[in-house]
Amino acid sequence: MNIQIKTYKIVILVIVILMLILSFVFYHKNNVRNVPFWPFDVSYVVIQLVSLFLVALFIERAIEVLIIVWREKGKTEISNKIEKAVKKSELAAKGGVRAVTEEEEMALAEYKNYKAETAVLAIPTAFVLGVIISVAGIRALQAFVDPAVFKNLTTSQKALFTCLDILITGALVGGGSKGIHEIIEAFLNTVEKYRENLKGK
Repeated sequence: MNIQIKTYKIVILVIVILMLILSFVFYHKNNVRNVPFWPFDVSYVVIQLVSLFLVALFIERAIEVLIIVWREKGKTEISNKIEKAVKKSELAAKGGVRAVTEEEEMALAEYKNYKAETAVLAIPTAFVLGVIISVAGIRALQAFVDPAVFKNLTTSQKALFTCLDILITGALVGGGSKGIHEIIEAFLNTVEKYRENLKGK
């Protein structure tokens, strides 16, 4: 039931966002221009992606430090509960086969829930940090857009493009370095296949 409610809310949110975008296009249809990429080589793309990869690594490390400061005390308390429960069950076993007690199971369940809560907190925190960094000027899409064309866009289209770029960059670098690494690999593999096809022809 809860999953269905969450799915319903996500669908509603997506529809609202699409309606807002379509409304923007409708009311500015005469001023919305195509934004072409400017000619760039493979090394340029790799440099841009590696830059984002480094930013994602910095965010990951910053989140680790924040999590340690923020959540380590609670983690230590639960770990101590588990250790006490294990020692108690070992003493009760008196050298025999140790049985997992109800107290230990409850402590382990609490530990798993605590880790899950920590992960849930880490993801939005990373996204917010990514958005802040993007607002500061490090962005994914604008680096590939022809600067002359972008300069001549209307103020409203520039604002929309910049907002979307900020959100996409925030999600990209906030999502972790692994995702960006996969993008780099996929890009280089595609380029290599394209070059092989050209050689074959």
